[in-house]
Amino acid sequence: MATRTICFPISGYPYCKEQPVTFTWIKGSKRQNIRAVHDAAHTTDPDVLILEVSSASVQPEGEAVSSLRLLLRLDSVAQDVPISTVFEATKVFEHGGPFADLLTCEPPKVHKDTRLRTSGELLRYSLEGSEYPTEPYPDSFFEWLYCRALKQFPEKAEPLSRYNAFSDIAAVADSKKYYGDSSRAAAIYVGLAAAGKLPCIDSYESFIAEVYTEPKPLPKSGKSEVASETTPEAPAPAKEIPADESSQSDSANIPDAAQMEHILELPKATCLLLSLAKNAGLSANNSSELAYKGKEFFLDAYQKALKNKTLQINIHKNKITFPMEDHDSGFHAVGVLTRSPAWEYGWKFNYLAENTPGAEKPEVKAKIQKPLNALEHLERCGYKIVQQVMPEKLPPIAVQRMAWKTGEALCDPVAVDFLQFIRTHMQSDGSFSFRIPKGTSKKSFATLSEIAQTWDKMGLFAAIVIYPQNIVYELARNEAVRHFLSGKWLELFVEHQVQQILNRYQEEQGAEVSVCSNVILSETASVGSMHELDVVFSINGKFFWVEAKSSSRSIDYGKYASLCEKLNVTPESLLLVNSDLSVEECEGVSYFWNYCVANCATITQELESMIAKQLESTRNAVLSTD
Repeated sequence: MATRTICFPISGYPYCKEQPVTFTWIKGSKRQNIRAVHDAAHTTDPDVLILEVSSASVQPEGEAVSSLRLLLRLDSVAQDVPISTVFEATKVFEHGGPFADLLTCEPPKVHKDTRLRTSGELLRYSLEGSEYPTEPYPDSFFEWLYCRALKQFPEKAEPLSRYNAFSDIAAVADSKKYYGDSSRAAAIYVGLAAAGKLPCIDSYESFIAEVYTEPKPLPKSGKSEVASETTPEAPAPAKEIPADESSQSDSANIPDAAQMEHILELPKATCLLLSLAKNAGLSANNSSELAYKGKEFFLDAYQKALKNKTLQINIHKNKITFPMEDHDSGFHAVGVLTRSPAWEYGWKFNYLAENTPGAEKPEVKAKIQKPLNALEHLERCGYKIVQQVMPEKLPPIAVQRMAWKTGEALCDPVAVDFLQFIRTHMQSDGSFSFRIPKGTSKKSFATLSEIAQTWDKMGLFAAIVIYPQNIVYELARNEAVRHFLSGKWLELFVEHQVQQILNRYQEEQGAEVSVCSNVILSETASVGSMHELDVVFSINGKFFWVEAKSSSRSIDYGKYASLCEKLNVTPESLLLVNSDLSVEECEGVSYFWNYCVANCATITQELESMIAKQLESTRNAVLSTD
């Protein structure tokens, strides 16, 4: 048995919570061990999203931030150097170091350097003329280097905010070959981002003060507990603050006007600024100009709140509110800042309108602000919802994860061929042999082996043996197995990809979203006329539809084009996902039929492009009517 640690980011001291997990170690198979670590963690928390941050990670964003891949920009050598190399090269031992010559070596050569093992006891670290101690915080120097690198390369840091746990298969706390725990460092960075404390990374001293120094608890009121006991009738020295509000002195922890201006320039802010400008009654010639006016309005209100000290800071909910108003239109709203690792400086913004033109009555306002969800759109088109599968009614999480892994594996053509081979012989009993194509790369073979082992682990095979040249298997005689391999996996994979995108729209833009799968419709005007839609969803009232097909044979593409008219949606709001088609074939189908077509490798890109185009066209249509 072996033990590894799962690290969870938290938005307050000490910014990382650790949980050890025990699993059975498989010698020589890092990826199987990583999977075992994650499986062990999921037994206690099935919904935790774990990112492996090591060079053995199968997740690209995890491999990119491993200590061997993540680079730190150093002025002393005028180049970017891997974190692991910096960490080793800066060590000062009893009989040698630091070894600055290692900074220009490849990582494999660095770790093989005998000086790192024969120079005696480690005393300290030395980097670019500054000294850093090993005590009392042995891990702090590596974690500081790691966080510095993430701050220097935000494009690598941004994907980390999508996960709430991190693992590093190479990090063993009691190992003499300890090279630093990337999972703990990644968790600390995400925790600091969520708390808006990334500036502390700029210096080692500030980092130690923030991450390793427990803050003194704040008094519950404007006077100390001792004073309240000994002199209960003495007047408070200052105006008392509500229990759930902090004083204006906490403003050092919130964005200043310059930082807020930078936040409002991010692409993800555009939709909210457009909405704000429209509700505030501002006018413009185009959407870009309107978004700019929305930015000016929000920034002006924020600056006034800073100047007039009208910010209301709720330290328990990590939320800040401030008044917003436009005297000309009579618009009143409340600006809201909430801590979020997905946003620059650890904050995201929103606003709550107190009134909008024509919405004096609460019930009218509710109707205006509440867009139609996906099912309401279908009902408005005259359909009766006969059946639907809401997210909470999906199969067990282990089955869903297997479907997601299947979709990821089928980005590789060899895995596609394997599944097609299985489906071809699905109704036949006995043993079958799938020959692995000549010239298959090691990466493709590893992908194929991993998905086959995943299916076997979940009971889809009665027997399976994986050879270098072929895979011999016997499929389990079970209808649920056949149903999953026939196409259920693709429906679950598609629903997951949709949900991931909707989560981002909801978290980053405050969008109203809804999603349902396996929706069966009945035309109320036509008895016996039924339609089944694989996944339908809406964003701010805009309806979208995704169909999942796991076979390229006998598909009536024209049926979906006709159904778009009945559902009152443009073909550009439909995405057909066919796992059997290549990228070129997807482009070919979309040439003949005016809707989007994707496979497992391009679904996310096509979904995001389709949604962005349709939301933009909707905004332009609204602006033109105004």
